[in-house]
Amino acid sequence: MARQQARRKLVSNELLEHAARLFAAQGYANTSFQDIADSMGISRPALYHYVSNKEEILAALVQDVLERVVEILQEESAREDLAEDERVVAAFRRIVVNNARNTTRFRLLDRSEPDLPAEIAAMHQQARRTVLALLTRMIEQAVEAGRFRPLPARTVALALLGMANWVAWWYRADVDADPGEVADVLVEVALSGVRRGADRTVEPGPWAALMLLKEDVAHLETALSSALDTDAP
Repeated sequence: MARQQARRKLVSNELLEHAARLFAAQGYANTSFQDIADSMGISRPALYHYVSNKEEILAALVQDVLERVVEILQEESAREDLAEDERVVAAFRRIVVNNARNTTRFRLLDRSEPDLPAEIAAMHQQARRTVLALLTRMIEQAVEAGRFRPLPARTVALALLGMANWVAWWYRADVDADPGEVADVLVEVALSGVRRGADRTVEPGPWAALMLLKEDVAHLETALSSALDTDAP
């Protein structure tokens, strides 16, 4: 029984990989159930042993791609061994690595989005909203703790997700660095302008000092607003 389950899982994973490549290359609407069977070298009746239709395959792929990102954000946001900004960094880094290792599946989502059946499209949109909400809240917490500059959290979250998702389109394992090294570069590029350093030295002059003061005032307003929301009945 265990051997049969292991084989079924192996074939199911192979099925998802073949389908993802076809959906990404041809689009979901232009890929038939027979195309998927042919790419695996099996008959169409044999394919029915694993799935009922291509909508079921697409639903599994959407769930696999987006639920993994939700899982990453939930895990990192719950960590108590990291400071608020470090949680954002850890989550962003893991998402980039995940995207670089699963480029085909991410590309298929982007290309197939206009053709998604209504039920799958709704699941896709809900998962995207969950991802954005989780990351936005993590950024808000870093701002409230004074570890991020007081920039609009949702805008920062969208910028980070856009950068991470774009990896799936340009990353090539045979050309680019290891996914971990790519993630390190993107962390530095994406977050250097967001994190507040311990030493905030500036060029001499009143205007630079004024900019720091404005940041501090904005941070104070954010912290006060958060405190008032928490204390509200």
